[in-house]
Amino acid sequence: MEQVEFERLLSACAEMAQWFPDGLVFIGGIAVYSHAINTPATASYAETTHDADFYISLADMGDLRDLEEVTPNRRLSKHQLIKRGFEFDIYTERQSNLIVPYDAVVAHSVQYELGRVAGLEHLFVLKLEAYRDRRHSRKGEKDAKDLVRIAAVAHANAHPFKARLAAPYLHEEHLALLPIIHKGPAAAVMARGNAVAAKKLRTSFEKVMKALR
Repeated sequence: MEQVEFERLLSACAEMAQWFPDGLVFIGGIAVYSHAINTPATASYAETTHDADFYISLADMGDLRDLEEVTPNRRLSKHQLIKRGFEFDIYTERQSNLIVPYDAVVAHSVQYELGRVAGLEHLFVLKLEAYRDRRHSRKGEKDAKDLVRIAAVAHANAHPFKARLAAPYLHEEHLALLPIIHKGPAAAVMARGNAVAAKKLRTSFEKVMKALR
């Protein structure tokens, strides 16, 4: 995506966050981007996205319906809207089937200039679940890179990855995917062939992997 276009997406996200500063939390690729770009050691790994996803409280969802045209997607237990030409996937408190409940995501969310975003641990769980569902697709390749990116941010921060926040939502099937991601091409792709950088990324991911075990 062109930077100018991505800036328009960020502006649309910021407007949504201003409407609902307490009840809206970004998840997915836009949240991963926010963590990475706001961490100096990982800013170079921040990757733009073409759309945005967010979790929203039940009360704020009612208000959002009054402001925007929201379309239900009952098969995937979510809603969607188009704002400034960008697609937003909306997951509502107590109505979505996301693996981490809304209350937990909100309680451990992080505030950036963009708005409130899911904390690293819950974002890791949500991304790992997405990877489980689509690991053999192009979106799955992006999920793998985002998981490595999250681990890199956690490693760069002063506070380590809190495995206790993620562990309750993970099953053996999730844990079995971690070595696949660790050994896969995601780190090398992100490092653009720089072997030293790729090794550092894999080391960061390995630390998260060990913490979850």
